[in-house]
Amino acid sequence: ENQHCYRELFGRYSAKMQIKLWRLWCSCLFWFGLSSIAIYAVFVCYGIVLPRHYFHSQVDDDFEGFDNVRGPADGCYIVPNIIHFIRFDQPRFLFTDAVCVLAALKNQRPDKIYFHTDSKKFVGPYWDVIMSTPGAQGVIEFKDTAIPNKVFEQNLSIGWRKWHASDVTRIKVLMRYGGIYLDNDSYIVKSLNKFRAFEMTVCWDDRVPHLIQNGVIIAHKNARFLREWLLTYKGHYNRTMWFYNAGVRPVQEVLSKRPELVHKGGRRFAEYYAAGRMLYLDNSGEWEDHYVIHLYVNHMKALVRRNLSSEATYPVVFNEDNIRLYPVNFRDMVYDVYPINRTV
Repeated sequence: ENQHCYRELFGRYSAKMQIKLWRLWCSCLFWFGLSSIAIYAVFVCYGIVLPRHYFHSQVDDDFEGFDNVRGPADGCYIVPNIIHFIRFDQPRFLFTDAVCVLAALKNQRPDKIYFHTDSKKFVGPYWDVIMSTPGAQGVIEFKDTAIPNKVFEQNLSIGWRKWHASDVTRIKVLMRYGGIYLDNDSYIVKSLNKFRAFEMTVCWDDRVPHLIQNGVIIAHKNARFLREWLLTYKGHYNRTMWFYNAGVRPVQEVLSKRPELVHKGGRRFAEYYAAGRMLYLDNSGEWEDHYVIHLYVNHMKALVRRNLSSEATYPVVFNEDNIRLYPVNFRDMVYDVYPINRTV
């Protein structure tokens, strides 16, 4: 009888323990799930990007049939997180050059930044600022690159040589490495990783449909349009026009017939339209809605037709001192990435 009582008590105790353990297990699962959601929300909110595979296993090298509207079904990245700058005969950095490199380091967090250049080294105080920035060492690399004289046996323009050489070289660089090409005055506002899921992304704005901008290009090294773009130079290089081969002819000859070869960056992706007003005359904070902004520092005279004040005039070569006199969006962009004393 005593044994029967002990068994009954033990059975009740065992049942209660099982219920408690089950409740504990459910509670752990609940809090684990809740904390995972909270951590994910923080990552999304602050733009922290979790590692993803570079290459999609089902993407063919020739990309035929690839969907450049939606990208691969699993959303995996297919473009390496490498940033490319080209600097021909430019060993000394401008202030705006340094600002854009710092923005790339901070907001894209690239695996590598390649400088394709004919300079043996870079010099000047702004280069020193870049190299003293945490994270720059080990990421920045030089790629010895001679400035070309010809494209498909056609001599490059003497007057436009440096720019036309850069136009051709950026295509060839992306065909070799893949990655993200930036003009030296292109400023990354927030991560471009979403575009790394596409075969190729260019700024092709519906408001200016007859041309593409080539200041920012994101591409897999086997992207079909890279090859077609380069071939548009063959027998048709126009040395008398600055932007014909870089922006107009590729649309006329290729993209107007096969728009599916690229993903349209469009608005908020280095567009030209109203850039001058937004950057240099406005202080609305609109810049924060963009992915990448082309500063067009060499076009300032054409884009900005009035001064802000007797002290804040245009055109201007910005530096760490005079930027404080310009209460505009570009100043906020500088303050976001550059170590600077903000007081006048």
